[in-house]
Amino acid sequence: MTDSNTTENLAARPQDEMLPFLNNFHDIFTTIGVLILLGGLGAGAVQVLNSLDLPEGEQGWQAVLMGLIGGIAVIVWALSALLVGKQRRILPGIVLSGAFAVASMIVLVWAYVQFLIHGVGISEASLEAAVAPVEDMEFGREAVLAVANALPVWVRILPIVAALAALAPMIAYYLNFRLPFAGGLTGVGLVGLAVATVFTIDPYTTIIWMPAVNVAAGAALLLAGIMFDSRDPDRNTRISGTAFWLHFFAAPILLTAVLNVAQLGWSFSEADFENPEAFSLLAAMANDGAEATGLAAIALAVIGVFAVISLLINRRALIVSGLLTAGVAISVLVGSSGLGVGAVVAVTMLVLGGIVVLLGAAWNPVRKILLTPLPSEGPLARIFPPANGAVG
Repeated sequence: MTDSNTTENLAARPQDEMLPFLNNFHDIFTTIGVLILLGGLGAGAVQVLNSLDLPEGEQGWQAVLMGLIGGIAVIVWALSALLVGKQRRILPGIVLSGAFAVASMIVLVWAYVQFLIHGVGISEASLEAAVAPVEDMEFGREAVLAVANALPVWVRILPIVAALAALAPMIAYYLNFRLPFAGGLTGVGLVGLAVATVFTIDPYTTIIWMPAVNVAAGAALLLAGIMFDSRDPDRNTRISGTAFWLHFFAAPILLTAVLNVAQLGWSFSEADFENPEAFSLLAAMANDGAEATGLAAIALAVIGVFAVISLLINRRALIVSGLLTAGVAISVLVGSSGLGVGAVVAVTMLVLGGIVVLLGAAWNPVRKILLTPLPSEGPLARIFPPANGAVG
């Protein structure tokens, strides 16, 4: 085998779904430095705050704290301009964008709360007085709407303001640095803003139909990822990187939501809130009995459908997000046979690990079989990229 053939065999292939968060080891080296620096900034801010000897929690103490957090956000932005804007360091950019988003959101939400207190004149006592008449009411549409109507409009729109406070920094970061991770967070923020808006308009309906709302939120992110992928079918630009993160964030949301729908239906009943543990599929499967076995079978069927979708669109995030649930479901089914704990763990790991290894080894041949009915050119080929069945 020649050196050129070795290089060709080891070269990155688009169908292997390259990781859009690491250029090389220098990214890791720089990220370590960024993490240490952020830790130092946080520790330094605490020292400055303590040295001022202000009464903790008072207005002056809060103002200084928010000023320090805002200062950290400015420093993070300056670092991003160097490391992300000029040097295109991806992994440090992920850390910096997350730090900038969190710091900015904290300051923006605090500023809005100060507006509520000092600008509108809302206090804790006034809020307690507003909701006091409905404290003894049982959960239901009347109780939820009574609370919502009792709140001042500036308080009622707080979920929208919080969503905007999380979204705005990410939009600014993405527009300035075009970091794919920030693009993915922007998608999550947009979906969160939509959910917050619907919740503000009709909180009771949103709560009751939360399984359907979560499915819609996850599906929106998944469709956004597919749309970005279709713009870059060869997967070699930042557009594809943004698509990766949209799929990455969509996968756990959509999988959890679909499993909840399979377990509880598209909406909750008021009786469901008397047993919150029923909302957790993993907790429900942990209980012995035929119901747990049935839920485990449903969970595996849903994960199987997600695996087919992953293969069709050549994105592995949907499968990875379901590994934990798949492991629990397999253990429930294996445990129903009466095997001991050790045997259940061994069989579960063997089955789950074997399936993942087989998929990894035969990913592209399996994709080629699934894609046989679909055209290899045209719009559909941009959504379902053709597979090379000669390689794994």
